[in-house]
Order: sequence, then structure tokens, then C-alpha cells
Amino acid sequence: MSEQEQQRGFTLIELMVSLVLFSIAVAGILSVAVSMTVGIRSQRQVVAAEVAARAPIDFLADAVRGASPGASNGDIKDIETCASGAIIVTDSSIGPDQLELVYASGGIVTYLSTAYASTTSTTMNVMDGTQLAAGDYVLVVDNVFQTGHLAHVTAVNGNTLTIAAPNCASPLVPSAFTYPQYSVVIRAQRALFTVSNDSEGIPTLWLDPDGPLGALEKQPLAEGIEDMQVAMGIDTSGDGAIQESASTPPVANDDEWTGNAAGDTWPSGANSTKIRALRITLVARTTKTITGGDASYLRPAAENHPGASSTEKDYFRRRVLKSTIEIRNLGGSP
Repeated sequence: MSEQEQQRGFTLIELMVSLVLFSIAVAGILSVAVSMTVGIRSQRQVVAAEVAARAPIDFLADAVRGASPGASNGDIKDIETCASGAIIVTDSSIGPDQLELVYASGGIVTYLSTAYASTTSTTMNVMDGTQLAAGDYVLVVDNVFQTGHLAHVTAVNGNTLTIAAPNCASPLVPSAFTYPQYSVVIRAQRALFTVSNDSEGIPTLWLDPDGPLGALEKQPLAEGIEDMQVAMGIDTSGDGAIQESASTPPVANDDEWTGNAAGDTWPSGANSTKIRALRITLVARTTKTITGGDASYLRPAAENHPGASSTEKDYFRRRVLKSTIEIRNLGGSP
């Protein structure tokens, strides 16, 4: 065998074929890697959306359970803003609902050391004011635990609370009242929960810590919350249970849930104010679009709010979280 034959290597054609085959193999590996990366990124975004919804729905559940503390018929009036009611649901079939609650905050309870008359005094004397501070709200309830008035604390001096003056045009206070010594005083909060876009266009669940009539600015509670729907369970039959609809989807007024079907009207009768439970549905959306592929995602239906139409497909994945919370303090509670 000649020396030239012993040193023979690959031909140019063999090298070109090898490079083509190698390129195909690398392209396949890169394609799989890219697909896995996109899938992992998408999954992380979906998990983040679900986590973003779990925290606020737990927060809302705690607030609902503690709604209307000390007032079994929900008759709570705000001395400063004149807002009335412990649970107010603003229902919408074309957008997110709004939920306004008066609920206990922090489990702090004390008692009046002297009688408190709303029409004559802007101070309130309590047994123990050490756990209260300026900016807090306190709820004073009557001796039969049916009616309460919410007052805004502007200063604390020992056991004397300075209360914001009534700010109603007429009448001066929602209703005249006097609470005797030893009436229960509970630290509470009136909050409004709404859904709207933030400055960057991201749908957000907001908390207004002093309600729609207060001076404080609303605060973001969770990003990516696209919809909030609230259905009210009212035991109109008085049998101790909330009757569910036999239809799918539910039709108006065929069960004891209000706000879960288009055309629902508020029930009437002796038990119409006895709200036993709220069912809250949050639709969470990824804050960033899912890359790759065509637009194929839709906002799902929730209670009486229909889902998005087929022409509204986008690149955002969704998760739906739902919770039914029984209210402990109202007359309709078990």
C-alpha cells in the first residue's frame, strides 16, 4: 500500500454530508430545547397567575367570615361617610362585580367606659385603648347585637379616642343613637374590592381601605385578576340550606343564589336580608402573553358574567378559583 493511500482522509462530499446530518441533529435538539423552554416559561406564568389568585381569595374569605361583626342584621352605618350596610354587592353581567364589606380587623375588642352619644360627642372613652391607633376604625354595637356604627379614630390619648366628626349633609348622622356604658367596641374596617387595570394595563384586584366614600387611595391587592364575580346565598325558604339551581346553566330566580344567572332579582320576604354565604369567583390571567402559536385563549364565564366571544381570543392563559364562604355573624348564618 502506497504512502499516499495510507494518508487518505474524508472527501469534500463526505464532509458536506456529515455537516448536513450534524446540522439536522443540532436543529432537532435545539427545537426540543426551545419547546421545553417555552413550555416551562408558560407553566411558570400559569402557576404565578394561580398563586396570585390564591392569596386574595383567602384574604376575601377571611373578610367575609368576619363581616358585620356584632350586628346580626347587617345594619352598620359609617358616622363619617354615612355609608350604610355591612355587605354590599354591586352586581354586573358585563364586567367584574364590586364587593364592599365591614369586617372585624385583628380581633381587637374592648368596651365603652362611659356612654357614647353620636350627636353630642366627638370622643369615645373605652376600657382599653392601648391596641388602637389613629387611622383605625372602631365599630360600636348595641346591647342586642343588631345595629352598629362605624367611627374613624383620628387620635388616641390613653383610653380616650377622638372620632372624626359626622360629614353627612342631611341628616347630620345616619340616625341618632346613644350607646350605654359597657357596649362592645370592635376594631373594624370598611373596604371596597374592585377589579380594573393598573397604569401598565395589567388587570388588578384593588382594595380601598376606607370604602368608596373615604379619603384614602385604593391599593393593589393582586395583579393579574381579570374578573371577580360574587353570588349571594340567601336562605329565603328559612330551611337552613341554600337551594341550588337544577338547570345548567342556571336560570333567573330558580334557586337561592342571587347573581349567578342573568336576570336575577333580589328576593323579597321576611328572610330576604339573611345572607348565609357568599360565593366568590376570581379569574386570574397571566400578566405576560404566552409566546409561540396562535391566539387561542378566552376569558371563561363566571356566575352571570358570560365568557369572552370567539373573536376575543388572546395570548393569556387563565385560572379560575372559586370559594363559598359562610358568614358567621348575620342572622342567616348556620
